[in-house]
Amino acid sequence: MRAVARPLFGRRARLRWIHLILGGALAMPYVLVGAIVVGPVAGSTDVFSSFPLQLSSFAVGLPLAAVTSLFPLTRPLESAAVRWLCGVDADRLADGPARGRAAKVRTALWFTLHLAFGGIVAGMSLAVPPFAAVLVVMPLTAGVFGDRLGFPEVFGQPWAMALAPVAGVASLLALAGCAAGAGALLARWA
Repeated sequence: MRAVARPLFGRRARLRWIHLILGGALAMPYVLVGAIVVGPVAGSTDVFSSFPLQLSSFAVGLPLAAVTSLFPLTRPLESAAVRWLCGVDADRLADGPARGRAAKVRTALWFTLHLAFGGIVAGMSLAVPPFAAVLVVMPLTAGVFGDRLGFPEVFGQPWAMALAPVAGVASLLALAGCAAGAGALLARWA
């Protein structure tokens, strides 16, 4: 059991998850600038009420992140975070500012990838736990709240109520798997 749980919940996986959440936090200003661009182009007054427009804002913000990663301090700050949070050996990382075109392109690509994976995993980390909690306690609260919560009709079936907690736990495990996989990829590509 420990061999299965360690890659998902071990110390290294948790630190890499924190690194991804840091990437999501760093991505937010770029996503907000992307929303300022996407809103008028799409003719929408509320970009945050439309999931496709939110994804478009994210896609517009990532190239802006790539441009700002060309500032000299980006590489030393990112390499320090990778060293401590992803468990990458110090000899694999460059400490100083990026010199030369190839080093700057690599820094920009890695920083953008960090923000992309981080934005997705951070969003999932905010959305999945409450969703899973509702599914796990659903059989206990169905009789109390009845139809007032507005669940789909399928949850009126006994088999759906029996499987809801299993689906909740499975969604949490899937979240941990996504975070562990994305963290491992970033550590490998550092």
